[in-house]
Amino acid sequence: MDCETARLMLTFFGRREAELDPEDMSSLDAHMAACPACAARLRDEQAFDGRVAKAMLAVPIPATLRGKIADSLAADRGTWFRHRAITLGGAAAALVLGFGGYVAFQIQTAPTLRADTVLALEEQTSEQKVARVLAKHGLRFNPQRAFDLGQLADASMSDLQGREVPMLYFRNLRKNSHAKVYVVSDRTFNWKTLNPEDQVFQSKLGYQVAVMPDAIRGDVGYIVVFTGDSLDVFLESTSSP
Repeated sequence: MDCETARLMLTFFGRREAELDPEDMSSLDAHMAACPACAARLRDEQAFDGRVAKAMLAVPIPATLRGKIADSLAADRGTWFRHRAITLGGAAAALVLGFGGYVAFQIQTAPTLRADTVLALEEQTSEQKVARVLAKHGLRFNPQRAFDLGQLADASMSDLQGREVPMLYFRNLRKNSHAKVYVVSDRTFNWKTLNPEDQVFQSKLGYQVAVMPDAIRGDVGYIVVFTGDSLDVFLESTSSP
């Protein structure tokens, strides 16, 4: 499980409430144990929730408040409903007509979904998938050392320090290793400060970061986050030094 999936689970399933099935819960627990960033984010959110709940409970409620509210509502209810009934009736009718017209317009202008187009997306080669994702940013995949696209598992857009960039996910089952390749340019990040001479940075949990320049464009680079002994396992054999 990657960080993006883990954070989606925390957001949409109430931060590890009972809605998660056992398999997803196990994967999330494993990710939290291995990813300090996601674990810290979860702790911060839980601490914030706790402070908000404590503050809400600390607000004093006057003993006579309930009675005053009930008396006021009872006195105003009749007049208010009489005036609002006419207004809301007209507004509701207008809303129904407007919404119905909008739905009809959407149905008439919606493109026809074609089965052959859906199948074509699934049958793309790895090269086509990479080209399609990078083309959205006017980029092409030309790293100085060629990656083995036979190991490509996914090509999509991903969040990197608050910016959306192309991300290619490689998986080497034989070595039980994986790599994420973020494609960046000078317009998105000052990535050259990481030293593009294939310098590798390694974390305490075994994750490594390598920086690889583009073979053609000097303003494009590849930030590779990977596991395993070497980045070479994700490269074509002819591109290894």
